[in-house]
Amino acid sequence: MRMLSGLAAAALMCAALMSASAAAYAADIERCHGAMAWQVLGSGGPELNQRAQSGHVLWIDGKARAVLDAGAGTAVNFGKAKGRIEDLDVLALTHLHTDHSADVAAYIKASFFGERERVLPILGPDAGNGFPSIRGFLQAMFSGDAAAYPYLGGFMREGGAGYLVEPNVLALREGEIAVVLRNERMTIRATAVKHGPVPALAYRVDAGGHSVVYLGDTDARAPALLKLAEHADLMVANMAIPEGGNDPVANALHAPPSRIATLARQAGVQRLLLSHWMLRSEQAMPQIRKDIAAIFPGQLLVAYDGECVNLDKPARLGTPQPGASKASRSP
Repeated sequence: MRMLSGLAAAALMCAALMSASAAAYAADIERCHGAMAWQVLGSGGPELNQRAQSGHVLWIDGKARAVLDAGAGTAVNFGKAKGRIEDLDVLALTHLHTDHSADVAAYIKASFFGERERVLPILGPDAGNGFPSIRGFLQAMFSGDAAAYPYLGGFMREGGAGYLVEPNVLALREGEIAVVLRNERMTIRATAVKHGPVPALAYRVDAGGHSVVYLGDTDARAPALLKLAEHADLMVANMAIPEGGNDPVANALHAPPSRIATLARQAGVQRLLLSHWMLRSEQAMPQIRKDIAAIFPGQLLVAYDGECVNLDKPARLGTPQPGASKASRSP
C-alpha cells in the first residue's frame, strides 16, 4: 500500500507539473498570437535533457511565417504553439548538425495532412567538409529509391504532392550579406559564419519595422556579423560554452559569453536572448549572466522552450531578466 501511495503521489506531482507547464505554454501562445513575436521552439543543444533542440519561429499578425532551425522536438512544439505549416513562408537552417535539422522530415510529413499548395523554400548552406548542401541534404532524405524517406519524394517533384519543397543553397562568400528571401511580409538576409569546419549561416529577419538576428552556432568572429546585427531589436545567440572553457573543439565551434556580449553591444542590439543551453553552460548560467551584463547594457533574456518575445513591446534597456527559473521549465 505504501508503494502504491508513493506511486500515486508521484503521478499526481507529475500531473501537476505538466498542468503548470501547459498553462505556461498557453500563456506564451497568447502573447505570440496577438503580436509580432519571436518564439523559442527549442532552447537546447544536442544533449538529451529537458529542452527540445534548436529551433525558433517568427509570428507575424498571429501567423507562423518563418521557422529557423528544426532540431529534435521543435516540430512538436510548433504544433503546441498552434503553428500551421500552411502559413509558413520559409524554413531556414543555419547548418546541418542534427540538433538543428533533425525535424525537417517531421515538418514535411505533417504537412501532408494540411492544405498547403504553395512552394515551401528551405534555405541552408552550401556543401563543404563532408557536409552536403541543403539540396543534397533534402535529396538524401526524399529523392530516389536510396533516400531515407522515399515515400515523401513527391514533395521534391513538380506535381508529385500538394506542394513543392524548394531547396535554396546559400553559397555566400566570406563577408557577404545577401537578401535570401523577400516578400510582402519580411526580408531575410544571411551571411556565412564560422562554426569550426561546418558550413554555417546567420540570418537577419526584418518585418513590420522590427528586426531579429539569429546567429545560430558560431564563434561570432565572421566579419559581416556586426553589420548584419546593427540596431536589431533582438539578437538570438547560442550559449553553448561558458567563459574560459578549456575544450579546444568547443571553443572552435562556439563563442564565449564575452564575445557575444561585445558583438551585441557594438551592434547596438536592444535585447539579447540566450538559447542552445548545454549542461556545461547551464551549470554556469549565473556567471554567464554576470559576464554578459558587465558588457552588454541592453535587456538580457534566458530562453526556455515556448518563450515568446513580443517585438511590439519596447525593450527594458539596462534591465536584465531573471530568466534562470524559466530556463528550467519545459513544455
